[in-house]
Amino acid sequence: MRHVIISAAFLVVAIWAGYAFAQEAYLSHKLLQQASDLRQQNAVLAAQNQGYHKDVQAITSGAANEEEARLNGYSKPNERTFLVTTPPSPSPTPPAIPSPTPAPKPTPTPKH
Repeated sequence: MRHVIISAAFLVVAIWAGYAFAQEAYLSHKLLQQASDLRQQNAVLAAQNQGYHKDVQAITSGAANEEEARLNGYSKPNERTFLVTTPPSPSPTPPAIPSPTPAPKPTPTPKH
């Protein structure tokens, strides 16, 4: 009987230890996944931040004003500009309608 009680207690302790280990492994996996996601988000935010930094530099240097003016069609005095557009689509030609050909007129035969 004592052997059965010790075996049952050992079994309960082993199940509890196995469950605790599985729970820790699961939480560790989830935390590593979250850390990876946060690193990726940080990389995206760093790239956006770099872009904003460039925009701020352009605005403070005055280059943004020139770019905005050019986007609105303005140019500097004595500057040659070119307008680039898409070629117009060819207009369809109407189908040729055959004109009625007049029937040949009979030529008079000379009388002798």
